Amino acid sequence: MQELSELGKQTLADFENIKNLPTIPKVVLEVNEMLRTHSGDIARLTEIVGKDQGLTTKILAVANSPLYGLPRNVSSLEFGIMLLGMGEISNIVTALSLASVLKGSTIENFDYMEFWTHSMLVGTASKDIAKRIGFQEIAGDAFVAGMLHDIGIQLTAKYFPEQFKKILFMVTENNIPYYKAEIATLGVTHEDIGHFLITKWNLPSNLAEVMKFHHKPSNFDRDNVTLNIVHLADMMTKLFDIGNFVWDMGAELDDSILQVLNFSDKEELDEFIEEYFQIFQDTADGIKL
Repeated sequence: MQELSELGKQTLADFENIKNLPTIPKVVLEVNEMLRTHSGDIARLTEIVGKDQGLTTKILAVANSPLYGLPRNVSSLEFGIMLLGMGEISNIVTALSLASVLKGSTIENFDYMEFWTHSMLVGTASKDIAKRIGFQEIAGDAFVAGMLHDIGIQLTAKYFPEQFKKILFMVTENNIPYYKAEIATLGVTHEDIGHFLITKWNLPSNLAEVMKFHHKPSNFDRDNVTLNIVHLADMMTKLFDIGNFVWDMGAELDDSILQVLNFSDKEELDEFIEEYFQIFQDTADGIKL
């Protein structure tokens, strides 16, 4: 891992000193506490989550997306909880709530709907990929990590708006890869910033590792399956050219995922990726909030 430059250290120090950094939303804490004390109470969970209409709408959008793979339409929150199960709903609530911590802010040059579409695609695809390649036990973690992988971009746009504007200008006008523009402007990338926030929230280290290395998993010194799955899902949105996600400009598929995810060769991986094209497109086209 590369040592941070003085500029990068200063940027992270500036984040550390921000007084109004987002905290873990109350609904996440309430849901986790409820599951600990009343794990089978669907009515109580429906009441807690249902107080947030925006969150409810997003849960239904995720549950009904083609990539999430449910066999039938989910028409209500209570039915969704019955169909998905309490643990699955907890993962969805955690991912969507944390991914939405800055939604109430009007951020210049930041298209929240575009960001949400990308996050949802990567989250739902990560979950589906985990199940398809034999890692069912981490499918929930993969969903959460995929939903949150670019949260550092939100933080940059919110707390460093002038630098964010400069980064976008360098990318769109000068054709500079996004991560290089970040390094030139901030001394860190959104991966570093996302890692900073996940660590500050005291969330699992496995999730922090996804934030830090999702553009280049081989830079991490251990095999983290969730990290490699999220990288694959993220790069698939780029390969399929779904959405105008300039922050992936310059990123490339890391061949190290072949061994970690048990693909025999690049040809097998390419065939696996190609099978997802239409379902990615259908999911993106069907997102409505």
